[in-house]
This record gives sequence, structure tokens and C-alpha cells, in this order.
Amino acid sequence: MGWRRTLECFGLIFITAFSAGCARSSVMPISADTVQITTSAAPLCGPAGAQSVALKRAAVETIARGFDRFIIAGAGYQNDVRVVGYTPVQAHTTGSAVATGYGRTAVAHGQSTTFVTGGAPIYGGTHNQGLVIKMFKDGDPAGANAVSARAELGPGWKQIVADGGAKTC
Repeated sequence: MGWRRTLECFGLIFITAFSAGCARSSVMPISADTVQITTSAAPLCGPAGAQSVALKRAAVETIARGFDRFIIAGAGYQNDVRVVGYTPVQAHTTGSAVATGYGRTAVAHGQSTTFVTGGAPIYGGTHNQGLVIKMFKDGDPAGANAVSARAELGPGWKQIVADGGAKTC
């Protein structure tokens, strides 16, 4: 994540009250081998960020529940991202003038410059990704085309599972 995106993410954490990162997921068991995952991600993450976090959480849940592979049996997306306000607008004016007097008459010449800052939009809301996943053990013919949870998480999969999955997009 670049410094700008990191900074924006931290600002969005404050604005949208996410305490554990730019995204969070919840899991609801449907059956012994099927769960529903709901992920909400900050506006900066976009739909792809919410989807990525949900997919990583699907892999984590698969391994944590003793399975090896999963398929996405259902998916849905929604967002309620919107402008919720604007940063305060501030104006700063500086100026100078020169006056010259001639008898009872004075002539003044001057200039001023006003700098206006602020007024940037503040975004609120979330990108929401829902997944229903069905999990399989290696060798189960029904899961022959299923995604490998370990491959999805990569070489550091043990640590990712221990940490409970992605918290940022």
C-alpha cells in the first residue's frame, strides 16, 4: 500500500469508525461445510478491495474449519458510499499598501491576496461483499474444481490463518 493510500485509509478509519483496519468480515455457519461471509470495506478500498478481503477470509475459514478447498456457491455486492460532508473551508488574506500624500490629498495603491483551502469531500459508507462458500477436503471428487485455500493465501498462509485473515484492502 503506498503512503498516500495508507494515509487515506487511516483517515477513513477515523471517519467511518473502523477500529481494526479498512475492512472487517463476519462469518455465519450455514452447515458443517458451508459458511456465509459478509465483508464491509472503507470507501477507499472500492469493490475490488472488499472482494479481495472476502476471498481471503473464505480461504482462512476453509483452513480453520479443517478443509482444504472451497467454491463460491453464491455472491452479492452492495455499496452505500456517499459524500457525508466536506472539510472546513478557510480563507487567509494578506495584503500591502503604499500611500503618498500631496498637500491635502493622499493617494494609496495596494494589493491583497486571498488563499482558500479546504472544501474537500469526506466519504462515508462501505463497500459490502457477501460470499457463500462450500468447503471440501483434498481428494473429495465433488471439490475437484475447487480453489485451494492455501494457494489463495500464498506461502505465508499459516500466519494469515493465525491472524484471522486480511483486515485491509
